[in-house]
Amino acid sequence: MSHAHALPQWNQDQRILFHTTLNKWLVICSDEEYQTLMNLREQVAPGQVCSFIKLIRSCFARPDLSGLLPASLVQQLQAGSLLPAYAGVTASAG
Repeated sequence: MSHAHALPQWNQDQRILFHTTLNKWLVICSDEEYQTLMNLREQVAPGQVCSFIKLIRSCFARPDLSGLLPASLVQQLQAGSLLPAYAGVTASAG
């Protein structure tokens, strides 16, 4: 599958920062936000195991999914400089 915005691979430090940021978000997110993320996982990898890194990066690589990520998660990732430059404007408010 080709994506309009190919994302460069992350190094180990970026992957660690991503997981730290995600873990912090998981503690504060609402049940609705978490369910939104799980619904997106099912769209990205139906019935399969899918890493959170693959999930988030796949969502930003697909214009039809990038605006569906919970805004609070996008804000956390943006604060950690973990988003592509174009990603900040596509996040949903929910």
